[in-house]
Amino acid sequence: MIRCGLWKVSDGTYGALLKVALLTTQRIGKVKTMKWSDLKDGEWTIATDKREKGNAGIIKLPEMVTDIINQQPHLAGNPYVFAGRGNGPFNALSQRKRELDKKLPDMRPWVVHDLRRTARSVLSKAEAGVPPHIAERVLGHIIRGVEGIYDRHSYGPEKAHALRQLAAIVEKIFNPPPPNGVAIDRKKKRRA
Repeated sequence: MIRCGLWKVSDGTYGALLKVALLTTQRIGKVKTMKWSDLKDGEWTIATDKREKGNAGIIKLPEMVTDIINQQPHLAGNPYVFAGRGNGPFNALSQRKRELDKKLPDMRPWVVHDLRRTARSVLSKAEAGVPPHIAERVLGHIIRGVEGIYDRHSYGPEKAHALRQLAAIVEKIFNPPPPNGVAIDRKKKRRA
């Protein structure tokens, strides 16, 4: 699992890219090539490559993700949410990853794809309440066998619910609520 420190030191475009990857469960390549035109009414239509077997399709983004996206600058002539130089998407992923790793010297080695694994693991927690077949669809995995052949439902509301659950758990991990209750002064005052 990715530690809290990662969330706190992930800043700038690269940090936003990593956070959106975690919160949407999508591959970093899909997130970095997200275009403003792919977003409408809080939904992201994930582009499908010609040779791609499948992806999550259209996903309703939780508020936490739309907040991150809305903080990204719209660069003139650049269609990408996570814009790079010129009119292309953000690049220099390896360089930014090395810089981030230096900020986290005590963290075990990790790769960006671990964010996806972490998100899937969080969705599996009882607290999330996301059935495995929904979690797999959120990730855009191919559903094999008879179910994959015959079940043509988009699972839009179910995927949206799963991503809201993921965002709520991530929020609780990285920004824990204050302790419940009122502080009690345990020192007894003596009466004179």
